[in-house]
Amino acid sequence: MKHLTIAMAVGTLLIMLCSSCSFMDKMYAAQKIDEVATPIHYTTLENYFVRNDVDCSKQQRLIINNKEDFEKYFGMAAHMGGMPTNVNWNKQFVVALVMPETKRATSINPVAVKVTENNIMVFSYQVKKGDKLSHTMVPFTAVAIDKPATQQEMQIFFLEK
Repeated sequence: MKHLTIAMAVGTLLIMLCSSCSFMDKMYAAQKIDEVATPIHYTTLENYFVRNDVDCSKQQRLIINNKEDFEKYFGMAAHMGGMPTNVNWNKQFVVALVMPETKRATSINPVAVKVTENNIMVFSYQVKKGDKLSHTMVPFTAVAIDKPATQQEMQIFFLEK
């Protein structure tokens, strides 16, 4: 119990300190929170693509709460390998990371989603870069997560592992 109280205090303090911090400070805070947070279940969304009318000139970190907003960014890519993963918008929300357009084979793989008792979430992921391509691609990953039981606002950090 003492460790949990300390972890909650550290997490809250880091969030308060980093509300106006630099990117590196926020990354450090995310790493520290990740160390004390509890893993939660998530579902990786499969068979979607980033729409070609989305600005992919810079990285985008997205929190999406409804189908209409999701469809502004992503289209379904049903093929013989399977159907797109279904999202139950009444019970779930989506966390997504869209990287800038590239001519290098790139995959983004979710590693974990963790949360603290004071509603701080860390979405960690790995980026793997491969060979040069003759065309461009937009690397992305998206996960569906159960909505929290409380209506308290949740702060979400993205952490590259």
